[in-house]
Amino acid sequence: MTSRSDGAPAAPAYAHRRRDLIAAGASVLTAMALGLPLGGCQQNPALGRSQLILVSEEELEQMSNMAERDIRRRTGVLRDPERQRRLERLADRLGSVEDAPRPRRGFRPELLDDRSVNAFVLPNGYSGYYDGLWRFTRGDDSELGLVMGHEMGHLAGRHAQERVSQQLALSIGAVVVGTAAGAAVGRRYSPAIGAALGLGVALGGAAFSRSHEYEADRLGLLYAARAGYDPEAGQRFWDRMEAQEGRSGGPSFLSTHPSYGDRRERLARLVREDPEIVAALRAKGRA
Repeated sequence: MTSRSDGAPAAPAYAHRRRDLIAAGASVLTAMALGLPLGGCQQNPALGRSQLILVSEEELEQMSNMAERDIRRRTGVLRDPERQRRLERLADRLGSVEDAPRPRRGFRPELLDDRSVNAFVLPNGYSGYYDGLWRFTRGDDSELGLVMGHEMGHLAGRHAQERVSQQLALSIGAVVVGTAAGAAVGRRYSPAIGAALGLGVALGGAAFSRSHEYEADRLGLLYAARAGYDPEAGQRFWDRMEAQEGRSGGPSFLSTHPSYGDRRERLARLVREDPEIVAALRAKGRA
């Protein structure tokens, strides 16, 4: 019988799945070394590119459910019915636009009791918005809508699933995914789960890559434009973020993200040049 590191017996199903994951990672590494096509690649229409996907939606949802419970326990939900309803209305409006992601349990935003300027999303649709972010945006619907659209962009981009798969392919994921999947089967939570899902700030790991952030920015702007939010909201948001960094060193959660100026320039260029975004803005009388 296989045992976990804590001495408890591992579930046979997990032991078998872990072997599959390690074998998949080895196959990917071999294909990369030989210049062969990668197995496990799937086309993502939201991104217009293929992705290496080695873990299932079910496995990722198990990890997400435990991460959700842990975040709510450690951070705490802010009991403010009026602001919570506003978040839910934003989610309904953004979630109703064309091509917005629709997780199985729905996109579920929640206001969290923390003064950090932060937000995140888990693959199961749970999305946290810190009280500090609300205060930073002054509750502006267009700015919050752009942030929420960005989090939806991570879902549509399947960035967490791609991140876990990439780690596996680089032989890092055999430990990260193995720990997370084993914990999921045993109903035990580990920081490795959050780190694998891209919860960089909350758990001290690395955030999503810059390329993932750029993709989420673009999709978030598209969803916000289709929902009728002000396209200049992003400019205001990043202007203030840059000013805050000058005063206090800036929010730590952005340390691995693209620079403020680069982000502003990219968003401005998308508003001017991206065909889908331009069309959405014209349809809403914003262009």
